[in-house]
Amino acid sequence: MLLVRARLAQFDFLTRLWTGPTMAVNFYDDNGIRFEYPHDWEVDIGEDGTRRSVTVQSSSGPAFAMVTVDASCPSPGEMADEALAALREEYPVLESSPGNESIAGHNAVGHDVEFFSLDMSNNCVIRCFQTPRRTVFILAQWSDAEQNEPERTLAAVRQSIEETDS
Repeated sequence: MLLVRARLAQFDFLTRLWTGPTMAVNFYDDNGIRFEYPHDWEVDIGEDGTRRSVTVQSSSGPAFAMVTVDASCPSPGEMADEALAALREEYPVLESSPGNESIAGHNAVGHDVEFFSLDMSNNCVIRCFQTPRRTVFILAQWSDAEQNEPERTLAAVRQSIEETDS
């Protein structure tokens, strides 16, 4: 069952990345994972076989995060590389570098990507990690033209991810 709850909280998502004003935060809590996202972002949920994807998108710009959970537990490195290859097909001159971070206590592997689209500089963070129950894939993308610090907001979304049935 999908649970999306709202509450008033410090927009720092667990006091990690933002010390701005208090505002409402929503929670996605389903399929064994939970994460926080800004209350005014739109949510879209999709399924494809063993994969379930949740996309949260800014209502004020093109920033978004897609979190995909795959119960078949594919290799995190392969999933991250597939996502980079798909982006490279769309944006052949993109620049990328390896990217790693700790998410939910797991080493998340992936790529940091920069590309141009519609005369705007865009950034994308691809991260993926595996647990005994699932592989979790995260793709976060934003434009440098946005004024509301989307990079920090999307980092906070990534860092709020946790497994709820481990």
